[in-house]
Amino acid sequence: MNSARGIYYVMLAGLAAVGASISQYMGGWDGLTKLLVWVMGVDYLTGILCALIWHRSPKTETGGYESRAGFKGLIRKGAILLIVMIAAELDKMTSTNAIRTAVILFFAANDGMSILENLGIMGVPYPPALKNAFEVLRKKSEDKGSEDDTPQMSTVDTYYEPKHDASLPADPYADLKDGLDADFDFLDGMPDDDGGEDG
Repeated sequence: MNSARGIYYVMLAGLAAVGASISQYMGGWDGLTKLLVWVMGVDYLTGILCALIWHRSPKTETGGYESRAGFKGLIRKGAILLIVMIAAELDKMTSTNAIRTAVILFFAANDGMSILENLGIMGVPYPPALKNAFEVLRKKSEDKGSEDDTPQMSTVDTYYEPKHDASLPADPYADLKDGLDADFDFLDGMPDDDGGEDG
C-alpha cells in the first residue's frame, strides 16, 4: 500500500515538473496561457463528446469516435503548444511580447469557435456575446500581429523574397568593370595576331 502511494506521489511530482517546464517555455503561466489551455481542453472534450454520443464529428468519415482521429487531435494541440514556445523565444530575441500574444489569441479564438460549433452539434445554446468574444480575440491577434512589423497569422505558405536595395548597384562589379575597360582602352586599334585590328 505504501509503495503504491509512493509511486502515485512520484508520478504527481513528475507531472508537475513537466507542466512547470512547459509553462516556462511558453512564456510563463499567465492569463494568456491559462486561456489557451482551457480553450484547448474544452475544445478537445466537446469534440470527443460529439463523436461518442452524437456521432456527428466533422473529424471522421462516419461522424463517430475513432481513436486515430482523437490521437491526431492531441498531436494538433501539442503542435500549438510548440508554436507558442517558438513565439515566446522570438519575443525574447526581439525584446517584445507581441508575437506570443498574437499567436495565443489566434489559437484561442480558433479553438473557441470550434467549441461553439461543437455546442451547436450538441444542441447547447450559447449567448451571442460568447461568439463575439472569440471574434474579438481573433481581431486582436491580427492587430497584435501587425504591430512592430511582426508577421500576421496566415494559413497560406509565404516565402521570403529578398528585395533589391535601390542604393546598391544592380551589378556590384559594374564600377570595377568600367575602370578596367578604361584602363585597357589603349588595346583598341592594336593589330590582332592575324593582322586585323581589335574592335
